[in-house]
Amino acid sequence: MRNECHLPTAASPFPIMRFLTPASAQLLGAAILAAAFGYLAGRIIDTHIAMASVSPLAVVPDTRPRVPVVNIEGIRNGFIEGMMSSGARLIIGETYVVPTASGTIRVAAAPFLTNHVTVEVPVGMRFVASKAGKKYYPVNSAAGSRLKPENRVYFATEEEAKGAGYIE
Repeated sequence: MRNECHLPTAASPFPIMRFLTPASAQLLGAAILAAAFGYLAGRIIDTHIAMASVSPLAVVPDTRPRVPVVNIEGIRNGFIEGMMSSGARLIIGETYVVPTASGTIRVAAAPFLTNHVTVEVPVGMRFVASKAGKKYYPVNSAAGSRLKPENRVYFATEEEAKGAGYIE
């Protein structure tokens, strides 16, 4: 019985195999397997040596002093709600917030839901108009105070406002 080897053709991804005898192909396979095994064994040994030099983790109790914390969870049904840890102090506006026995807090949110805008009126300016509008108003009028600050145009006199194309 003849020892035959069916080797791949030149179109194979391993054309070098055409030149190997069955025995040398087995020897090459064994060498590749030994190299791969040696590499992996070396990696495992290196990792084991590296791990030996690392001290093991130790879980120790946290002896640092506790920090008081206020956790605002959100606004629900018009109230600011959250939790306060022992020792925390929370003052909202003029109100000193006292938590319940379980540490929960609940404070009316209305004072924080109002946007207070302060607008500086330039010295000597008595009238205001909107860049987007056609009318001018006295700076201290209700209509004048409703204008968006970024759209305001100021005038010292009514004549200036009319001259700029605004009407009363």
